[in-house]
Amino acid sequence: MKGSKWMVALAGLVAGLLLCEGGLRWIAPQVYRRPPVWQFDPELGWSHIPRSSGWLVSPEFAVEYRINAAGLRNREIAQEKRPGQQRLLCFGDSFVEGWGVREEERVSEQLEQGLGGVEVVNFGVAGYGTDQEWLLFEKQGAQYHPDWVVLFFYGNDLWNNAARQGIGAERGFKPFFQLGTEGRLQLRGVPVRKAEFWDQQAVPWQRRFEAYLQQHWHLYALGRKMMAPEVPAQQQQRYYQGLYGKGEEQGAENWELTGRLLQAFDLSVRQAGGRLLVVCVPALVQIEEEDWKMKRELHGLVGEYDLQKPGRQLQGLTAAYRIPFLDLYAAFKERARSQTLYFRDSHWNARGHELAAGEVAVLVRALQQGPVEASP
Repeated sequence: MKGSKWMVALAGLVAGLLLCEGGLRWIAPQVYRRPPVWQFDPELGWSHIPRSSGWLVSPEFAVEYRINAAGLRNREIAQEKRPGQQRLLCFGDSFVEGWGVREEERVSEQLEQGLGGVEVVNFGVAGYGTDQEWLLFEKQGAQYHPDWVVLFFYGNDLWNNAARQGIGAERGFKPFFQLGTEGRLQLRGVPVRKAEFWDQQAVPWQRRFEAYLQQHWHLYALGRKMMAPEVPAQQQQRYYQGLYGKGEEQGAENWELTGRLLQAFDLSVRQAGGRLLVVCVPALVQIEEEDWKMKRELHGLVGEYDLQKPGRQLQGLTAAYRIPFLDLYAAFKERARSQTLYFRDSHWNARGHELAAGEVAVLVRALQQGPVEASP
């Protein structure tokens, strides 16, 4: 008799859990699942796996990733250009890669439509900073004989450029640069050390099982989220203060390193016969006032902040090296009055990609007509 009661209780518990799981899946999804399209790279830290595919899943979206034979999230494109063909390459992190949107919705594809006659190739890789993007151009991008290279700079690139590991990613170690005498760039950390993450067979089965549960079961993901330790307030303070804190001394060393990387990137593009353009990607906290207010309260941020600082810093650097520059802040701030341009995870949605493509197309068309000074 007791045994049957236990069976009934266990069945009720299982039914309740399954009911809760189904409710979460329908009403408030919790899981995040990355497609298996990245691999360890001893030169770049990580890169796309050629001819791989999978689904990127979050509470806000589910999109398919397809990587071509060259390791790009792009259709198959020959390295050699057709006679008379103009070609533009897009470099950047997950924004350019198209985190959360379909391939045809990305800034690169919409830019190609807007320019008409210019072939656009997407070299975006999630988690990359300016340093890895430059190394990727040297390794692969230059072989595509670009007329234009558009480098999208997002705020966390400032920290990626000075880091020895991926910022906010589990992809492990990366190459990095240090400034030597007379501000010369010195490459460090290569060949890149392979982190345990890249060798799943070396990861204990318990951790692999936990990862499976977190990526497929919403109740488990919610529980882990509730028990996850908060990012230390001091770390959050350093991040926001260095990027937006008032005063030129805030993040000065990282900005100097970033400037040298932009200068080197520009030289490489010119040697390949192309022209570099730098685009500043505004963060969600810069565009939506409520999000910035929430972040300040959540992380207990103190001090004075200037949310337009990244654009001004980049404008100064690009002007010094005579690189055409576009800050998307004003256009996004204005459009955000009537449209939502970001997912809640801070990446552009399809409308954000469309707006960015339209603004970049205006600059490229102007440059096609002749020299244009760096502009805000």
